[in-house]
Amino acid sequence: MPDVSDNDLVATSRKSLAHDLRPLLEVTRHLAAPFDLETMLAEVISAAKQILDAERGTVWLYDEDSDGLILQVATGIAPVNVPAGKGLVGSCALSRRIINVTDCYADPRFNPELDRQTNYRTRCMLTLPLVDHKDALVGVLQVLNKRDGVFDLDDEELASSLAAQCAVAIQRVRMTDALFEGEKMRQELETARVVQMSTLPATMPSIPGYEVYGSSMPADMTGGDTYDVAMLGANVLVVLGDATGHGLAPALHVTQMHAMLRMAFRLGADLDTAYLQLNNQLNETLPDDRFITAFIGVLDTSKHEMQYHSGGQAPILHYIAKDGAWRRYGPTCFPLAAMPLATRRSAINLPIEPGDILVLLSDGIYEYHDRNGEMFGEQRVMDLITAKLHEPLPILSESLMAAVKSFAGGATQEDDITIVFMKRTPEGLPVRQAFHRKIDSLQEIFAFTARVSGAYQTDPRLMTSIDFTIEELFTNMVKYSKMSVADVDVELVRLPRGIEVTLIDYDVDLFDITQAPDVDVSRPIEERVPGGLGLHLIRRLVDNIEYHYDPETRISITRFSKSVLDPVTTEQN
Repeated sequence: MPDVSDNDLVATSRKSLAHDLRPLLEVTRHLAAPFDLETMLAEVISAAKQILDAERGTVWLYDEDSDGLILQVATGIAPVNVPAGKGLVGSCALSRRIINVTDCYADPRFNPELDRQTNYRTRCMLTLPLVDHKDALVGVLQVLNKRDGVFDLDDEELASSLAAQCAVAIQRVRMTDALFEGEKMRQELETARVVQMSTLPATMPSIPGYEVYGSSMPADMTGGDTYDVAMLGANVLVVLGDATGHGLAPALHVTQMHAMLRMAFRLGADLDTAYLQLNNQLNETLPDDRFITAFIGVLDTSKHEMQYHSGGQAPILHYIAKDGAWRRYGPTCFPLAAMPLATRRSAINLPIEPGDILVLLSDGIYEYHDRNGEMFGEQRVMDLITAKLHEPLPILSESLMAAVKSFAGGATQEDDITIVFMKRTPEGLPVRQAFHRKIDSLQEIFAFTARVSGAYQTDPRLMTSIDFTIEELFTNMVKYSKMSVADVDVELVRLPRGIEVTLIDYDVDLFDITQAPDVDVSRPIEERVPGGLGLHLIRRLVDNIEYHYDPETRISITRFSKSVLDPVTTEQN
């Protein structure tokens, strides 16, 4: 027998070790490739069988919700669920240690039922925990029946290395799948949001003698609220709806309600018929545990009367200007879709007097609570509006939301918020009017300011400065907000010795004129940068000027005032 040196033994050992590691390294490289979960698990089984020279293999994935293990891949074995702690696989999951069983039928933890179902006999089994790099349990790997005997310590070492790689690979695939699924859901929700928001009014209609405003802020990407303010001939449709819950399903429900209601009025239905048919149709189509609270009203602009139905929507707040007091109305019927209506019901008739404000808010305002659980409530709403009666409605809405957020003290918005305001102009004067976004509208604006200032008996000496400032601001809106097609609202409010003017611009980008740099008029004209002189002048012509912008609604509000120091009488004019 030839002599074998120590160096020969070392070389032979190294070759053997390299031979054993080569499949493991190849598997590690292969597992780094992108796979779906099912393919990845099949690769894990194939690798285990190859490296450990085994007949079969199974992978059990840990399910945190049920605290159990689910058989995902098994060669020739039907899917099985096993609670953590039960059997070999459950024991391995709890202990996170390798279990090497050389005679399965001699181990009481082994369940032979699977062998009976598949006509297969398991002789020996290696059970390994799959734990990722963050020490989180991913699952359990079982390798069955080594072809030339039983699994030994070398097999356990190889299998442990393989299990570590497999755990990370499986977790990576699961996380990737979750990201893809999350992105898919995000895109679907974004599409649903676009569809839902497209059903809301892009701009408020211009109603002689009235000011209206509406906005909606979902708690999630989509919400269960909706609103509408739209012309029905000479009259005005006013809607606020709130479906149970918030998110995708309620968003679909209110969008369905919105579309059905508009269709009913387009087909010529009156308010009572539209409400009856809407309720009964929703009752048939919505799930039994779903309903919608809704205010649906039609304002007769000639009689100044609001006829309405309120299906579960309350409170309806009405500020009565002549009394300086609030009146609260409850619902007129149960929520839409709660149960069918057999007959038409007559709408409630609500007179709207000069200076009156109708306030429709969803529960998200009243039930917004602070960190101690106290809700904002109705009284705070009425107190804030009473204190800001003369604010333009968009600013009033901003003030209300700011008050709610301040009250909440950082508590998150848990419910959708929708606001609809309707205000009849004091004394019936058309102090607010919408104008088309074009330079030619300036003549109409000047006619409007002359008419209103005459009714206010405003000192004529103010009007040159006021009209010049309006012209400069309106021209800037037309020139620099070319993507918007919405009308621009102009509102005049009487002050004790002058006038306050507000211009409201819709669907525009932020452009704060109060931050525009002054023009250095002391420099020679050839050294000045063109532009900005108009804004420079108006800031010196008026008493004060302020700018507000809401990035959510893309509404900009510019307000200025001009008064005289020495009031003059009509006789002096």
